[in-house]
Amino acid sequence: MKNNGITEYFEEVEITREYDGYYYSIAESITIVILGSICGLKNISQIHQWAESERVSEFLKERFEINRIPCYYWLLCLMKMIKPESLNSCFMHWVCSFMPETTDRMTIALDGKTICSTTKMDKYESPLHIVSAHISELGITLAQRSVDGKSNEIPAVQALLKELNIKGSVVVADALNSFIVTHLE
Repeated sequence: MKNNGITEYFEEVEITREYDGYYYSIAESITIVILGSICGLKNISQIHQWAESERVSEFLKERFEINRIPCYYWLLCLMKMIKPESLNSCFMHWVCSFMPETTDRMTIALDGKTICSTTKMDKYESPLHIVSAHISELGITLAQRSVDGKSNEIPAVQALLKELNIKGSVVVADALNSFIVTHLE
């Protein structure tokens, strides 16, 4: 069976340094990580072990034309090269491919969350906050954006709404973002 298109959505992902892809494709590596995550694997080590298993590596060859699985170290290095905003954009385009032609009468729920596991991490000055746009009827997150803090959530929601093609959708939000939602064009 031919590639179903996941990898193609990540071909244009931007990276932080030059990499000619001579042996491993970053787009294929992202595909491996996404598929492993969908299978419930929690980290790169688990995903790598899963991808190297005979049954899964054969599946990746047949369905996604991924012929080489990077070693754990390279998979980790390739993931570290990716610019997060670029990955987020590519990921959003991939998720949008699941959307029906018309978004009329779909419910887009906007919400900001603080990632609790980042509250005690020394490398973060403040906890990580993420704003998400969730399609209620499909049960998927359409897009998300990280923000510096709870106070920066409103501009992030405005930017996220501009990126999305949600004309005709019902948009719901908490009280913090209700002004933005009521003033959509």
